[in-house]
Amino acid sequence: MTFIERLKNNVNEINESLSGTYLNKIQCLSDYDYLFTFSKSKSKNILISLNVKNPFLRLTDKKFYFNTSNSFFLRLKAKLLNSLFLKANAYNDDNILELEFIKTTDTYDKVHYSLIFEIFKSNSNLILLIDNKVDEAFRYKGIDTHHPILKNGIYEPPLKAPFQKEVKEKDLINEDNYFENIEKLHLSEKYKEVNLELKRRKKSLEKKLEKIKEDQKEAEIKLLYKDYADYLLTILDEVKRGDDFFLYEDRKIPLNESYSPSQNLERFYKTYKKAKATILSTKEYIEKTENEIEYLSSIISNLTIFNEDDYQEIIDELINKKILKVKNYKKPKNIKNAAKPYYILFNGTKIGFGKNSLQNDNLTFKYASKDDYFVHLKNIHSNHLIIFKNELDDKTLEFALELAVFLAGKKDAEVLLAKCKTIKKGKEPGLVLLSNYESYYIKEFHYDFNKYLKEINRF
Repeated sequence: MTFIERLKNNVNEINESLSGTYLNKIQCLSDYDYLFTFSKSKSKNILISLNVKNPFLRLTDKKFYFNTSNSFFLRLKAKLLNSLFLKANAYNDDNILELEFIKTTDTYDKVHYSLIFEIFKSNSNLILLIDNKVDEAFRYKGIDTHHPILKNGIYEPPLKAPFQKEVKEKDLINEDNYFENIEKLHLSEKYKEVNLELKRRKKSLEKKLEKIKEDQKEAEIKLLYKDYADYLLTILDEVKRGDDFFLYEDRKIPLNESYSPSQNLERFYKTYKKAKATILSTKEYIEKTENEIEYLSSIISNLTIFNEDDYQEIIDELINKKILKVKNYKKPKNIKNAAKPYYILFNGTKIGFGKNSLQNDNLTFKYASKDDYFVHLKNIHSNHLIIFKNELDDKTLEFALELAVFLAGKKDAEVLLAKCKTIKKGKEPGLVLLSNYESYYIKEFHYDFNKYLKEINRF
């Protein structure tokens, strides 16, 4: 099928379902993606994507619960909203869509609009015409000099190619991937500073951890100063001020020449005590820092499956933990279902998981029953996962264990399995204590988890 043949099929579908209806909503999903919704109930919406690599038209019944804005969108909305849709055409018998509208003004004048979508890779454009004159344009730049886009100028379509291009499988795959990720692209842009701050915080902690581990290694070496001091004490009468070393197990141990033997002895003991104190303090700090790095890693790995509510809830959680600072932050009053965990179905079995500490806690201690199964990565901050089944078969177990590793952003990991009745709450939400469990090591994945995650639901 050629691109033009495909467009004509879309035109027929648009005309059959939407002609004679009103355009009652326009959404700007990104600077390149626009969704047109019509008054007919249960009708499909028209998505126009002007992305540079692979612009496309799609009829969809998918709902998008977000909106952005730009100057072109605002002008388009002001002129087209609530207009009567007449019909669609394949303009100039080319890969160009024309959507015709009639808008009745406040003075009861009727204005005829044509929305032109030029669907050309690297040169896509969206142009609003009034009586065939350019009124608005996404880009005031034509494909070539024979096709200028000038305000109030007569619209001339670009020269038609001498042959029709075939739709390739990779084009369809690219379209599907782009379409499925529109909301993710929107959220990653909207919360870009949060994402960057999480990564900056993690990188900063990793650098601090590296430095503190170096200090710990130096301190461990200096523990030998106690042995040096103990030996020096036994030979103190043989050492004089001005000596620059003494021999210990055939090694020269440096002395401070300006110090007396007793001052050097005191210096060695002080060095040892300081090293010991450093090891004790750094051990606690290293454990705390490693936990925070794993916690941040777990969040970052989950960002790709976050929705708007998930972002709001995790921001609130990070602020409460004093990990993230947001000026003039106001907690959203209504975060829809934010504390509710998610689930997917695998061979009829419900497998639940949380995306933040509160969801994890609710999943394990509110939704799960005592005979369900709890899954978690060993010694790593990761999603709680519950298999809602009393008796496990091999396939369900394999799927759940691998899903836990996938959600944590790991390629392989040790995974723990336990009956929910053996799980106890930890000190904070999301933390648990395990007393009786089985351990499995996952080295590879056998499932397309991205496909399953498209079908997730809330409890």
